[in-house]
Amino acid sequence: MELIILGSGGASPTPKPFCQCLACKKARKLGEPYKRNSSSLFIKDINAVVDCGEDIADSLNRRDIKTIDNLFITHWHPDHTFGLRAVLQANFNFLKNKNVHPINIYIPKKSYEILMEKFAAIDYFINVQKAGTLHLVDDGDNFQLGDINISVVGYGGKGSDTCAYLIEHKSKKALYSPCDTISFARYKDFSNLDLLITECGAFSHIPDEISFKDMISRLREIKPKKTIITHIEEIELNAWGEKHFNDIKKQYADLKFDYTYDGMKIKL
Repeated sequence: MELIILGSGGASPTPKPFCQCLACKKARKLGEPYKRNSSSLFIKDINAVVDCGEDIADSLNRRDIKTIDNLFITHWHPDHTFGLRAVLQANFNFLKNKNVHPINIYIPKKSYEILMEKFAAIDYFINVQKAGTLHLVDDGDNFQLGDINISVVGYGGKGSDTCAYLIEHKSKKALYSPCDTISFARYKDFSNLDLLITECGAFSHIPDEISFKDMISRLREIKPKKTIITHIEEIELNAWGEKHFNDIKKQYADLKFDYTYDGMKIKL
């Protein structure tokens, strides 16, 4: 099984428009790995993407991904869903007024209800243009796609508006929980992971966001064999600097974690 990090950034991309901080200047000048698009994941074996922020078209083009069949959404936030138009309409032939390759969209039912209020155009893409086939999911649902099984993990159990996805291939297990994990009440259920891809957590005090220290405490509890840290916020890179991120990694070297970057390939 091969996973590719399409985007490793947070709510704002790096570089952020107009920003002249060192992190953004470096990203503009050097590009990857300092340039970070909104967090998203590609599961190569099944042509599946998890989450699609506003810059998903750039993320897909940079990796030369020619098609996707499945799109999984973790929650409704813009940096995880507002690229839906770019993905779904990419397969729409406007000359023939026909969609040539509908994409399966898996999204938590509660999250879809919120998204319909915040981004109502999704109804047009799905029900008028027929650009996607909607699958409303909930905690405990699972899907066998090829030889990969994907299970929905509601952060608070049934009825959650935010979820993680457990990706299993043969004996290997990877959990993708990129954002809003402060509400992930069920994280203790996952103590036998080969790979955890999860959000960085904030070094600063940011209301309603998990702290980096609490994220580290969770790692010590569930002990994944390997951890990849994603959703790295531009505001935190700006406030703390690249050196701080590297020093922290050395400080917790026993936990075997690494930071993601756009284009990172992971094989399990």
